[in-house]
Amino acid sequence: MIVILSLSVLCFAGCSLAAQISFSTPSHQDDTHNVFITPEINNFIEGILEEYNSPGLSLALVRRNETSSTGWLMEFGSYGTAKADGSPVTPDSLFAIASNSKLFLSLSVGLLIENQTLADQTGRELSWSSRAIDVIPQWGLMDEDMERIVNIQDMLSHRTGMPRHDLSGRPLQGGVAEMISNLRYLRPSAEARETWQYNNLMYETLSYLPELLLDQPFESYVADHLFNPLNMSASTYSVAIAEESSEHMAHGYMRSMRDEITGVSGILTPVVPYFSRPGNEKIWAGAGGVITSARDLSVWVAMLLGNGKHPFTNVTVVPEKLIQHIAEGVAVIDGTPSYPELSASMYGAGQERYTYRGHDLIEHGGSNPGFKTQVTRFPNDNLGIVVLSNDEDFGTEIHQIVIRRIADEILGLDPLDWKIRLQAQRQKFNAEIVKMALPRPEAPHLPTAPIASMEGASFMHPTYGLLQPCYIEPGSNQSYRSPHSECTRIVTDEVTQEIIKSPLSHNSTLEDTLAIPTLIIPYNGFFVTHIMLRHFCGNLFNGSIIWSNWVVREKEGYHQNNENVGKDIIIGFDNRFEVEWVHETKSARGGLAFKGGFWGKGKKAKAPMGTGKESAEVWFGKV
Repeated sequence: MIVILSLSVLCFAGCSLAAQISFSTPSHQDDTHNVFITPEINNFIEGILEEYNSPGLSLALVRRNETSSTGWLMEFGSYGTAKADGSPVTPDSLFAIASNSKLFLSLSVGLLIENQTLADQTGRELSWSSRAIDVIPQWGLMDEDMERIVNIQDMLSHRTGMPRHDLSGRPLQGGVAEMISNLRYLRPSAEARETWQYNNLMYETLSYLPELLLDQPFESYVADHLFNPLNMSASTYSVAIAEESSEHMAHGYMRSMRDEITGVSGILTPVVPYFSRPGNEKIWAGAGGVITSARDLSVWVAMLLGNGKHPFTNVTVVPEKLIQHIAEGVAVIDGTPSYPELSASMYGAGQERYTYRGHDLIEHGGSNPGFKTQVTRFPNDNLGIVVLSNDEDFGTEIHQIVIRRIADEILGLDPLDWKIRLQAQRQKFNAEIVKMALPRPEAPHLPTAPIASMEGASFMHPTYGLLQPCYIEPGSNQSYRSPHSECTRIVTDEVTQEIIKSPLSHNSTLEDTLAIPTLIIPYNGFFVTHIMLRHFCGNLFNGSIIWSNWVVREKEGYHQNNENVGKDIIIGFDNRFEVEWVHETKSARGGLAFKGGFWGKGKKAKAPMGTGKESAEVWFGKV
């Protein structure tokens, strides 16, 4: 029962809003002695960036070569724009690599497992099969069997039974320890080890191990054991340190107002400042916190290809058995190949593994607001490819096209047109989403109680936090209840005014849109700033997850200085779900049942059935 929603303050009636920044891609920065990043490859990449109107891309290619003085060939390609001021991408441009950080976490856990001194001091061996309940005092899950069974390998391989629950991420006074304590209130969507479901919270949980076992912060532990031994001097978890290197820190880009479902392509806008502000990055560091460069990652990939040895000194940085373990497939991601040239895919520990045209491949992707990254290696071909993109919307498609074209070239395969294939795949996916969405009934039933009565009420989930809706009177853009001064401020701020104008469909007018009873809920999450609920029928609402950087830009003075610092961004209108308003009875408390994909389950996991509290993926009880 999800109605089509979109956002565009510039046009309604089915228009397609073209990107407002057009990039004239600067000449690539390359080495004339490159062997593999040839002029043909450069031209190919430049053509892809131009076609997608994509800002920039940083490429590193690594291959073992015994004739080289170092034993390795390391080549770099730099394309397009890194920053809002037009600065070009270089091999030293810093990108947020997001979930490519998971491999650093996995290896840090492996190094703790291999730490015999630690085992002697504690009198207990840590292993991949160590149960979380035996290692982490704060550990707890809603399902007691899962709480007891889940071990470190389950957490690393995304087979705990937990869906994503990414939207629960928010600043917490107690940091990672408090986040772990709050896991017990999150509903699972499968049995332990039943199916693969991506879950960042488990990686965040495991980042607590160095502090718990060694009284050392996770970030410091990774620096001591991985960054520093490999001389990855540009790599950091600290947003403040990365931003101090202002000439190197790239800006991510998003297409503000984008909604592919309704044909609104959005305005390409730099994310300035970086979406996470200094001090807020620690909780999700283990899942996606590394900021680094193509140059640093070239050494990282060479170490992985070299089974844990430093590529230049041959000194062991990571034991070979750890490199082998994290790459070994444990959980099935997809048992059915998506293309004839690919095999079924497996997940190890921060690594996905499958074959590409008969060649063994180990890789992982990453996605943070404004950035998409991919780190791929072909272990039997001694080949590594790193692609860092500052294009939120098309970066994944671009790096898949680029990596597979380069692999075809180097491995001596006839090139396949992955661009055509992936574009067709995206179009098919979008068409399916549009088909699934239902329009709001012409004469919808009223809810059990007046929607305006939700303003002033509070709804609470122990992990997700507090929701306090603000009501917008139909036919206007103003708050219904002026006595609630906080809601008056929220409803009249610039972001809310943009959000509530979003049309229902291609043919909606602003009048039609504002006629729908709407609630705006401010939310202080890592990836959410607003939740919009629009009445559908009866006690059902359509929900949208919104993220904007307006508040941060206002706080940090960007609205007073518009020179080369971008514009405000509002995104998330494709991220939709359902909410059922459940009213109090004599025997049960009322609340809001969030469902319809809100929790981010895996495709083979189970969704709750029925109505009311029992149907909630996440239940916010009225307080």
